[in-house]
Amino acid sequence: MEIHQAVGLNIHRIRKSQKLSIDRTAELAGISKSMLGQIERGVVNPTVSVLYKLAQGLHVPLEELVAYHEEPGAVLYRSVDTVGRRLNGGKVIRYRLFPYDTDSRCESSQIDIFISGAYTAEDHIPGSRVYLTVISGIVEVQAGEEKWQLDNRDSLMFPGDQPRKYTNKGNTTVRLMERIMYQK
Repeated sequence: MEIHQAVGLNIHRIRKSQKLSIDRTAELAGISKSMLGQIERGVVNPTVSVLYKLAQGLHVPLEELVAYHEEPGAVLYRSVDTVGRRLNGGKVIRYRLFPYDTDSRCESSQIDIFISGAYTAEDHIPGSRVYLTVISGIVEVQAGEEKWQLDNRDSLMFPGDQPRKYTNKGNTTVRLMERIMYQK
């Protein structure tokens, strides 16, 4: 995406969030309606003075109009490159699927718990949320003082600021997907 297209999208988003029509926004900024339409569509590259007028009219800093963040493309993490961490005497293997991401403030892991195994989480982060999905097996989840028994494809969301333990309650390996989202 070109910078002038990003500027147009920013202006359109801000205008809509303020519930302003294109006519009213053009009037507030002191520019023509057709010029504003061309800017929002990314057809023209506005001058700094026009952007300044728009920022004044929308009551936002100029930096907000020209903010441009290139979206990252696809990132592939291959399973052969991911080394599992053996825990609890080898009864548990934890694989990092997506490492901590500063933009989304989350990370995810796959946890395999073998028969009669249990996993006790090391992190207890205030304000975090844990999203847990059972891919296969039967697991008992304890978070703080509460307990749940989950089966295939069951999901549970709970606060991540308390001790948590996952215990295999079946006669097969339990496979879990755990996603942790941290407070901003």
